[in-house]
Amino acid sequence: MSSETNNRPALSKLRVPFGEKDGRLYRPETVDRGKKCGCHCPECKVPLIAKCSVAGRFYFAHHRGAECPGGYETALHKMAKQILLDAGRVWLPERDVLLSFPLVFGETLSETLHFDPREVHFVSAVSEKRLDNGLTPDVTALLKNDAELHIEILVTHAVEENKSLAIDNVMEIDLSWLSEETVLDSVALEAEVLKSAPRWWHRCSLIDELPKVHAVRKALEARVPIEIKRLERQREREEAAKRKKERAAQQKEERKQALIRKKAEAREPFEIALRNLEQVESMGWLTLGDRLAERAKPRLEEIARRLRFEPEKWPTFMDVSVQREWVFKEDRRLWQSAVFESLILDKKPGYIFSVAQALAYAEKTAGVREWALKLSQLKQAHLKQPYNQRKDYELRGVWFLTPAENNAIRSPYAVVLSYLKKLCKRGVLAEERPAKTFRVLASGPDIWTAHEKEQRQVKAKAVRAERGRATLQALLGDIFPEDEKYQKVEQEWRARREDVTQRLDYSVNDANAIAAAGHETALFCLSCKRHQLPTPINECPVCYSHRVRVVELTEDYLRTLLHRLKCMP
Repeated sequence: MSSETNNRPALSKLRVPFGEKDGRLYRPETVDRGKKCGCHCPECKVPLIAKCSVAGRFYFAHHRGAECPGGYETALHKMAKQILLDAGRVWLPERDVLLSFPLVFGETLSETLHFDPREVHFVSAVSEKRLDNGLTPDVTALLKNDAELHIEILVTHAVEENKSLAIDNVMEIDLSWLSEETVLDSVALEAEVLKSAPRWWHRCSLIDELPKVHAVRKALEARVPIEIKRLERQREREEAAKRKKERAAQQKEERKQALIRKKAEAREPFEIALRNLEQVESMGWLTLGDRLAERAKPRLEEIARRLRFEPEKWPTFMDVSVQREWVFKEDRRLWQSAVFESLILDKKPGYIFSVAQALAYAEKTAGVREWALKLSQLKQAHLKQPYNQRKDYELRGVWFLTPAENNAIRSPYAVVLSYLKKLCKRGVLAEERPAKTFRVLASGPDIWTAHEKEQRQVKAKAVRAERGRATLQALLGDIFPEDEKYQKVEQEWRARREDVTQRLDYSVNDANAIAAAGHETALFCLSCKRHQLPTPINECPVCYSHRVRVVELTEDYLRTLLHRLKCMP
């Protein structure tokens, strides 16, 4: 440690705190007044005059000439050495001894021994003793264990580096921060020099070579081979674990690739059916349904004439929307009319029939798509097999199909069953338990009466709606001219449509850009419909909504994304 000269307190009022006489330093209050004191300046050797101020303060002044600038430093420096020599003792600073031994793999074996400050007594002490290396410490003391202790006093200049490294057992006492009052107080100054002032070691074999240090060093040396073997065994275990983990990852990847190949091989016989399934599940059913309705128009008119109702007022119980109704080749009204007319309309209440009977009429009337039947039979065959608990086959259904494909495959039996259950909600049928059978609740006349009542309600609702539109037209006609009103409405509609189209295009472009950058997933916001890169927090960076979910950027997802967005509310 060292302190810079310009950071120390300036004691401008205290020029020479001690006078020198016959090789010793004296305080001004301990000698005669005036020239009789017989003292001279420790620095410039000019005679001093002992004085006393009006306030009763004793001090030294140079007899002739200006005050010497180095008098304070030299006087305090010599007084500190004199105190040490007179006391024959000193407090040693604390010391931490670090014992460290290199091991392997960059590791070390170390232990730190702490030694608290302690007081030592001198057998003898001398000032300014020149050593064999030509250097001269301020005080050299001989201790009881025949070790030499060298003491340096810091007032304005710290020990030079070459001196601190060349001399063993060197401690430095820092007196640079002593106040004027402390320097003038003999008791306080002695306490600072001997114990209280900051002090530190430069080199210290006096402590570094203690038996306790040797014992700890020897114990550490004995542990070095043991620690090296322990570290080597630990490294071997870590490397073995790493190799095992790498092998496991490689085997997992191999199993994954093998499963992918196995799935591809298993899917090959069903590729055409799966492509048809994908097409009809995306947008194909929208156009297919229109074509089926147009093709079935003559047969529907024949049914309407036979049952005596207008084709435009088709009974709702023979036009029920059922999930995956595309398994049948014809419009749903054809096969639902066949089932309803054969098993319900002409039967008395209490008549019981099975789903298989209804399915037979539906298949006879509308037929089943070959590819849909093929996929349905495939799924049924896998569902009958024991459930495999292996992680690779954790999906119920066909193991080599995707969850979306498994979910989309539905049998004709399930479609007809759904239709019959919806008739139960309308009060036409009642489902019997436990067998999959249904009981007719309403007679034919009751069913037609309900149909006519429903048609009257629909007509009345349409009349009320038309009256409401006419009233609104009359009100708007008083506010806006006819052409201006429609022009304004059209402009607003076009603006909203353009805004929605632009936002959907942004979302599609975002998803394609993220996929092109190599990312397999994206964060989709259900509020603003935008795609963003996944973030650690579930929050949309555009609208700050928390209604987000992670989506997989598969080819199917990107291809049908625009249609999905348009169908969202």
